[in-house]
Amino acid sequence: MPWPNPVARALDYPYAAPAGSFLFRDGQEARYQSPGREAHGMRVPVIGYGSNRAAAALARKYPDAGAQIPVEAAWLDGFDVVYAARIAGYGAVPATLAPCPGCRVAVKIVWLSLDQLPAMHASEAIGVGYDFGVLQVPLQCEHSGLLPRALVYIAIGGSFAPEGEPIAIDSITAEGRRWRAAPQQTMQQHMRSALEPRMPLDAFLSAHIEDRELRLARAAWLAKSALPWQEKRFRILTAEDPL
Repeated sequence: MPWPNPVARALDYPYAAPAGSFLFRDGQEARYQSPGREAHGMRVPVIGYGSNRAAAALARKYPDAGAQIPVEAAWLDGFDVVYAARIAGYGAVPATLAPCPGCRVAVKIVWLSLDQLPAMHASEAIGVGYDFGVLQVPLQCEHSGLLPRALVYIAIGGSFAPEGEPIAIDSITAEGRRWRAAPQQTMQQHMRSALEPRMPLDAFLSAHIEDRELRLARAAWLAKSALPWQEKRFRILTAEDPL
């Protein structure tokens, strides 16, 4: 999905994705194929809950012709997809997971080959923006059935919780959602109203897209209202840990 400008890309986050499973192939959505060895080689399950569930984002991370990634629809119980207390390099307030008893959220299992993991690590700013680890929580998958655990990226700074509760991302489907949900534009307007109330929204976004120091300063404002990630079933993986 081409965006006319960087502001449009930021406001479109987390990008459109089909409700069901698909095969990411050559930058497009194709008919799903299971992650069997014959079709795709050895692959590991990574939970995609923000932009990683969308072909438009995967196309930026895997631009090479012939790239193939099975993307399987799944449900994750006991969590919701919320806004992180950070700003991505392209200007959006990105997603993270937050424990939420009673909530069931729609995610994707992105079946990555070991050769594809480094590109995903780089895009998620491992150790700076996100931690990478294993979540020991079962997921109900559209084709694979019950998956006992999966790999996942979790925002190091936690979720943005200005009133003590995270804000869910409204375009992500959930059942039993407890918290209010909002689109990306509302998040950006909230920041603009607090930090630069007289600045037009497009100019506000453009400023922190283009200026890294300004982006970090605004992210620090988000961090003042952060709710830390606390989940005993999550374990950070190091380079030496087996997947």
